[in-house]
Amino acid sequence: MRTLLKLSLISSAFLGLAGMHSSTLAQVDNFPTKPITQIVPFPPGGSTDISSRILAEALGKELKQTIVIENKSGASGTIGINQLIRSNADGHTMATLSAPALTAPYILPSVSYDPNKDFKAVGMFYITPIVVTVNPKYQSKITDLASLIEASKNSKDGLNYTTAGVGSTAHLTIETIKKDLGLKLTHIPFRGTAPAVTALLAGEVDFLYAEVAPVLGQIKAGSLKPIAIGTSERFALLPDVPTFKEQNITTETSLSWGGIVVPKDTPDDIVQKLSSSLKTVMENKDIQEKLSSAGLQPHFQDYAKFQQTIATDSGFWAKVIKENDLKQKD
Repeated sequence: MRTLLKLSLISSAFLGLAGMHSSTLAQVDNFPTKPITQIVPFPPGGSTDISSRILAEALGKELKQTIVIENKSGASGTIGINQLIRSNADGHTMATLSAPALTAPYILPSVSYDPNKDFKAVGMFYITPIVVTVNPKYQSKITDLASLIEASKNSKDGLNYTTAGVGSTAHLTIETIKKDLGLKLTHIPFRGTAPAVTALLAGEVDFLYAEVAPVLGQIKAGSLKPIAIGTSERFALLPDVPTFKEQNITTETSLSWGGIVVPKDTPDDIVQKLSSSLKTVMENKDIQEKLSSAGLQPHFQDYAKFQQTIATDSGFWAKVIKENDLKQKD
């Protein structure tokens, strides 16, 4: 009798597990069941926004569902990322993660999330170089890094510069160079690259260090002049712009990147489906060309590799911030 009862209980347990498994499979097979919201934690016009809009249309077609872009800017991208963290973990809300939101917990005292624990990686989809530009209308004497350094040292108050925001790769790189060379530079942060470009065009700041994508049009039009690019070799879209190393600046620079993340409790099967769909989209030559022409280099990493990149880069920039005493005061 006891044996029969045990067998009955075991059988019921297996049936329960089988039911749960088939339910999970059905959930993944049917996903997505409604439009997906893609949070862009910066205003329209910057690299994160431009790349997200290129991706959303193609990824939506691959998933057979609409992807709606929602710009939620402010606080170095953390307002948008915090909205993602609070969202339902069913795969129908994702966000585009880039450097400022990744480094914010290490530089802004008010930010408490952990980039290695509070969301899951889906995949990286682009990298982009960062370029120093000036407005020749207001800074005609600054034509390269040597003249920028000279202007900084000779000016009583130094120079002011802008980036996509506090904690961006650009901001951290310039602050490191500032310390290494003893320059007089003041950071004027904005809520993303687009308003920073507007400030440069208006002559409100002396130079901008930002991703290529949002300034490429102004560079081609001649309204902005690029004087240095943060890559190991010259960039194909701006072949006449010398690198930092060519201009004897040896401070380590890095590329900016963008990728998709979802809330931490999103089921792994859904994360894998999103990652697989992203891979398919990134193999599309039309998407590659659209990203490339916008100044963005197509670059895919799956969910596992991107999670590793998040861990590596957050650790690297946390160290830079600590060593250069860049954490903001309360």
